[in-house]
Amino acid sequence: MEKINPEKAVGILRKQGVDISVEQAAQMLELLRRFANIIVSKHLESQKQNVLRKAI
Repeated sequence: MEKINPEKAVGILRKQGVDISVEQAAQMLELLRRFANIIVSKHLESQKQNVLRKAI
């Protein structure tokens, strides 16, 4: 999967009528990546707990 760089994000958002700077896009992408990492970590931890409960 290809990462979206800030310049591409600006282009995508402009097509939707949202005007942000490249710097703002970079900050937004960093925040989204952090959220994604948290969500994946929480999901994997939940799956691990489910497996452990079933093993008991």
